[in-house]
Amino acid sequence: MSNASQIIAEIDNFLDKYSLKKNTLTSQDLINYIEEKWHQADDEKYNIHQGSIFIGRMINEYIKLQDYNNMQRWLDMMNLHSLSQKHPDYINNYYSGECCLECGNEEKALEYLHLSYKENPEYLFTRAPFCFEFFNKHLENPKELPEKEQDDEIYYNTINLKDWQLFFSENEETLDYVILDEDSDEIEEHSTEHNNGIEYLQNNQTRILESILSELLNKYPELQEIYDYPEDEKQDFMPDISQIKDFADLLSPSTFYITSVFKDDIPYIGYMFSCSWDQEHGLGVMTHKDKIIEIGGADTAFSTWSAEEDLKKN
Repeated sequence: MSNASQIIAEIDNFLDKYSLKKNTLTSQDLINYIEEKWHQADDEKYNIHQGSIFIGRMINEYIKLQDYNNMQRWLDMMNLHSLSQKHPDYINNYYSGECCLECGNEEKALEYLHLSYKENPEYLFTRAPFCFEFFNKHLENPKELPEKEQDDEIYYNTINLKDWQLFFSENEETLDYVILDEDSDEIEEHSTEHNNGIEYLQNNQTRILESILSELLNKYPELQEIYDYPEDEKQDFMPDISQIKDFADLLSPSTFYITSVFKDDIPYIGYMFSCSWDQEHGLGVMTHKDKIIEIGGADTAFSTWSAEEDLKKN
């Protein structure tokens, strides 16, 4: 009987723990663990989708270390995976070339990129600019490259919330916020009402944070029942807590959303957090001033439905 599924699940769980805020593991711990577990798993691992993700993770870890030999070893394993075998050769060769270039082996990168280019001359030039610009310089007849297109912009602004940063022990000096229009699309312009909300947040940051965490503390037992972590994982991902300061190790603020739903000339503001118990969906909170309107998944922070419903009540 294959052991691959069980080992893949163990690696997945380890990576979840590795990404926790209170994690003390090093990148070398991660590499050592996956190397050992991957070696233990039988060849069915090459037919499991998650396996290709782990291979990609190891390739990137060795690229960061500029360890070409180990990076190439994992590239060879990627080519054994069933997903890679479904791709045409020009895609696999391009990927290998890009990884080799990132890892500092230009000669091997050119070898792979030439193979990709030979089979499909256009594909390479739709990929990463740093890669096709490098390759183009080595063509006998370089291609005239179009001017770089501007990506659709998301207008991130920054705000300094010292009390939040101290509570969550964040290294960044500022946090991102986005202004949303009436359709919840990101905009650059700040109205007077938006500025009122930003000013309120800066002047009342401790009160707002305490309101959010106090409401979350009340809701937390219900969330524990919903997520229902087994006892051997509960302490890592969703431990029992009795005071709001315990959330410091379980949450990190990511983005704030200043909506265009206003009450008393102050906007409703959504707060998005990463959280240990739901690393995929995160946590979202919608507020008005220091009143908590709704706590839910990350989309609660930028969906204005709860704000609009609250406004109708008043």
